Amino acid sequence: MTAAAPRPPRPLKALLFAAVAGGALAGCPSQVERTCDVICDCSGCSEAVYLACVDEVEAAQQSAAEASCPGAVDELLVCLEDELECKDDRYTTGGCEDQEERLRACGIFLFGTVCEQANAHTAACGLGESFGRGPEACLEELACAARCMLDTTCEGLNGFDPEENQRFGECNVRCFLMR
Repeated sequence: MTAAAPRPPRPLKALLFAAVAGGALAGCPSQVERTCDVICDCSGCSEAVYLACVDEVEAAQQSAAEASCPGAVDELLVCLEDELECKDDRYTTGGCEDQEERLRACGIFLFGTVCEQANAHTAACGLGESFGRGPEACLEELACAARCMLDTTCEGLNGFDPEENQRFGECNVRCFLMR
């Protein structure tokens, strides 16, 4: 299987210049597109991954609106555009913790594997991180267990809600029996 060809960078400056030179700003990228551009320019992702990023963010915006958290995704996107740093083809989002936490409080997680999202959730519950970082550390059974964690409140994870804790345990057992 061959690797997907990297998505060519879409520098914002070049796009703005082209739009102004053409006299039309209709082609300017949205906040969602600009954020996914920055992420993909750092990691060298394919066009398919870029489009998946856009779809993921747009779905999160819809979920935020339905969860009575309008603007939470947009606040994170603005912060990420300002604070995102690229090191060794990986991006870091330091400086946007408050915006990420606001989204998590709404039950919305963006950018990262389900295992990384579960790490953020369990850390917020005072339990530390259970999984490694990156797609290679989030194999099928672990991804299933991570989804179980994301579907459980801190009270359930910490054992303060026995019924939810039991559902969490049963969910984990199903994950490891699916082999």
